[in-house]
This record gives sequence, C-alpha cells and structure tokens, in this order.
Amino acid sequence: MRQKVRKAVLTFTALLFPLLFLFLSPFIIIMGASAGILSGSALVFGFLLVSSLIGSRLFCGWLCPGGAIQEQLAGANDRLWNGRIKNALKYVIWAVWLSFIVYLWITHQPLKADFFFMTDVDVHMLLIYFIITTIIYLFTLFTGKRGMCHSVCWMAPFMVIGEKLADLLHIPRFRLRADKAACISCGQCSKHCPMSLNVLDMVKSGSMDSPECISCLQCVDGCPKKVIICGILTKH
Repeated sequence: MRQKVRKAVLTFTALLFPLLFLFLSPFIIIMGASAGILSGSALVFGFLLVSSLIGSRLFCGWLCPGGAIQEQLAGANDRLWNGRIKNALKYVIWAVWLSFIVYLWITHQPLKADFFFMTDVDVHMLLIYFIITTIIYLFTLFTGKRGMCHSVCWMAPFMVIGEKLADLLHIPRFRLRADKAACISCGQCSKHCPMSLNVLDMVKSGSMDSPECISCLQCVDGCPKKVIICGILTKH
C-alpha cells in the first residue's frame, strides 16, 4: 500500500512539473543571482538542505518530479546505473554551478528575495522547460535506472550535505536499519531498489547508510522477512 501511495504522489508531481519546474530550476537561480536576487528556486534549494537534516532524501523518493519521470522510464531501460565515478559526476557539476552562483551573489550586493522571480510563463520559459525535461528523459533512457539522479542532479548534493551535517552534529534523521541476522539473502531488497544499490550487501555489512539512498522504502516493503526498518534514528 505504501508504494502505491508513493507512486501516486510521484505521478502527481510529474503532472505538476510544468509549474514546479519554476521553483526547481538551476537556470532561474543563475539569472536571479546575476540580478542580486534570491529566487524561489534558491529558497527551495535552501529548504531542501535544511529539511534533509531530519528528512534525509525523502524528497527524492517521494516528491521529486524529475525522479517520477525517471521511474516511469525504468520499464524502457532497467539497466543498473550506479558507480563511484558515475555518482561523483553530479558533485563536480554542482560545485562549478554553485561556485558561479556564489560569485554572482557576492558581486551583486545587496541581495533581495523574490520568490516569484522569473515565474511568468512565456515562450522563453516553455523552451527552457522543454530542454530540461528532454535532458532528464534522454539521459535516463540511455543510461539506466535513475541515471539522472546518480550523475547529473543539481538538487541531490544539497540533501547529501544535509545528511552528513546531521550525522556530524549527532542529529537523529530519517534512515534505514537492518537486522542482518534475520536476513535470508533472497535479494529482493536489491531487486526492488530504484537507485541500483546493492542493498543486500548493505544489510550484511550492518550499515544501511548510502548517499545514493533516496528513502523510497521499496527495500523495506519488498523484504519478505521485514528485516529492514525505517524511522528517525541516530547513527550507530
């Protein structure tokens, strides 16, 4: 039942993506920064960073419209797309992008907040929306399961940093935990993971933390022995 709810919510956010895009846009943040403005997208990204201190990457697994598009594409290409270099690429892209934005903010003082900056829908914005959705679609289609999340996503690093900061400050956050002694090694947890994680190895190692985990809970719901639990938990 929980996965039906999750997929229904993701489908709804995908339908709303033409509107939500205006508040999840890396381009709008740059344009706002060049004018000394904290745009709605910048404020939303800041909220994602703060919320991840407790909620980890629940946004990615339950609310992200880009993630919804990718999960719908899994039927067309269910290739596993997960690896150190593949996962590291998004941090390189993010670091260059964020550094440029910070530079623009510093050189365009004083900053002012405008949540609805560049939210007028015109031909220009429709073109940008088309380009972004096409990139998400094609990248995932030619790479594999949630390939965009692994390699290109401009939002994930904010939440991963939030998770790391929560652990550093010993703040309980949403995470998984497993009873490895009860595991029967059926592999259903890994089979169900949309992020291509080897969840079985994570269970056997006793460490369920992964920066690539999006807290979708498919491994929790797919385990026949209910070995994996979730909740607001402290790090071991």
